[in-house]
Amino acid sequence: MKRHLAAVILPLAVVLAAASLGTPDASSTQSAVAPPQAAASPATPQPTAPAAPSLEIQEHVLANGFTILIREDHRGQRVAANLWIRVGSMQETVGRHGITHFLEHVIHQGTTTVGTGDLAAELPILQQIHDTEQELIALRNRERNTLRERGVFIDEMAWQETPGMRAIRERLYKLEDEDSQYREFWPSYKAYMERGGYSRHTDPVPASTEQDYMEIGMALPRQNLELFFRLEADRMANAVLRGWEAQRFTVLEQVLGAMGQPQTRLNEAIDAVTGAGHPVYQPDGGHLRDFGNFTRAAHLRIYDDYFVPNNATLVLVGDVTMAEVVPLAERYFGKLPRGPEPPADMDLEAEPVPGGSVRLDWTEPLSPQVHVRHRIPGIGHPDRPAFELIAALLRGPHGVAAQRLAAAGVSAAVSVDFRVIHTNRFGSPAAINLVVRAATDAELPAVERGLLAAIDDLRAGRIDAGALASARKRLRLEWAEFLNSPQELAFLIGHYHTMDNWRTLPALVEARNAATVEDIQRVARTYFVPSNRVTAVARTQPPEGSGPSWLDFAWSDLRGSAQ
Repeated sequence: MKRHLAAVILPLAVVLAAASLGTPDASSTQSAVAPPQAAASPATPQPTAPAAPSLEIQEHVLANGFTILIREDHRGQRVAANLWIRVGSMQETVGRHGITHFLEHVIHQGTTTVGTGDLAAELPILQQIHDTEQELIALRNRERNTLRERGVFIDEMAWQETPGMRAIRERLYKLEDEDSQYREFWPSYKAYMERGGYSRHTDPVPASTEQDYMEIGMALPRQNLELFFRLEADRMANAVLRGWEAQRFTVLEQVLGAMGQPQTRLNEAIDAVTGAGHPVYQPDGGHLRDFGNFTRAAHLRIYDDYFVPNNATLVLVGDVTMAEVVPLAERYFGKLPRGPEPPADMDLEAEPVPGGSVRLDWTEPLSPQVHVRHRIPGIGHPDRPAFELIAALLRGPHGVAAQRLAAAGVSAAVSVDFRVIHTNRFGSPAAINLVVRAATDAELPAVERGLLAAIDDLRAGRIDAGALASARKRLRLEWAEFLNSPQELAFLIGHYHTMDNWRTLPALVEARNAATVEDIQRVARTYFVPSNRVTAVARTQPPEGSGPSWLDFAWSDLRGSAQ
């Protein structure tokens, strides 16, 4: 266990006593708004709703490096809170891909002060779990040459174990079952929900992990905001990896569930082809075989190195001020010790892979579709504003690409996204992806020709003034929607600050509004070239028949291989 700062973190009961339960009642709401007024006469002007504030972000950094970003929006009485840790699949080593997403789950199982019925009784069991796992690690190291014997190539679920390892792992299962008698399930999530919280996520882990980051997000009534500070500072300092074995299978089941979908398998394959030449590409979901290699010790090393205040950013959007927040941040996060500085080269850009376009003809039956993808620079690059405008130009039923398809006799809307290897819009390696779903396999050649023609139009500067005006209008509308959604805006600000800096976001909005046809043409000529292109085609009736059904195994076989 790493940093035990329970003396710094206030007891949860103190915070809960200070916070009103559930949503604000009538009395608490009444104190925050003007008293009722008499009905206005017809001649009296009616009050209008306040306009959406502009993007004015305030920044404050504590002495230990903990960064706070606030955007005030006092039209409601809630605050969207996002805590960002700069760690993701980029930091994973070979054999442990997916471990950071797994860590996201296990740190939500409680701390030394939250989620336990009797810590004193639990600690000896936790020590036994630690010692038993160390025994397993030592045995794995002694038997590493035996484990290198390869099984069937396609069977990623063939977790390599000896009988001795299997026996130790079964002891760990039993110790975890013994520890569960003291465990309260999902304690922080319950505390949030009981006090009016809601999340962008739909499960008891209100968080996400990608290549570049882990974020934890919750929106709360302003009077209960202190709860977020208390719980998340405690999680950063005192996490206990309870229910570790159970969560390993929960995360693995998520991966299997996603990969059980034919469309997901295609998307993952396109991502892999796109990122293959990039020095930092790692799939954030991980490889199935690696789930047998994960250990608590490996998790704690990531936790110790990256869950430090100087590697974290708190973003708050809503009914709050910096004057209110700084004392809370000092009280909870300010006492956490500064850690070693994370490496500066965590996120690397790469030149496009030269040599020719890449084509992926999908061999599983799937709805007919064409993907045309080009690698592009990440957030902060001066060409990104032009790509935002290009995406708005291309997408939609009335976009430039759809017009080209209509001219080719194909009626289909074009979806354009900033594909960033499992993440839209952000991260590295980044790409812009045109996706069209056709009605039949016979339409696919015409679809591909139409998309390439639309790209050629951009390269040649053949851009209709009306289409450009419509694209700018769509971008303005999208930006207004972000400004009116505190949770989405908090997420957007945190993304930009984690990838580059929050100042990049307003600068990008201004620059894309000023982008010209010449900017679009220059960017298209630079990046929309065959040597930087990935094209993927899926069909209802693939010419080579169905691909291997690698998921055709029983869940009981999986359990048997791990126990």
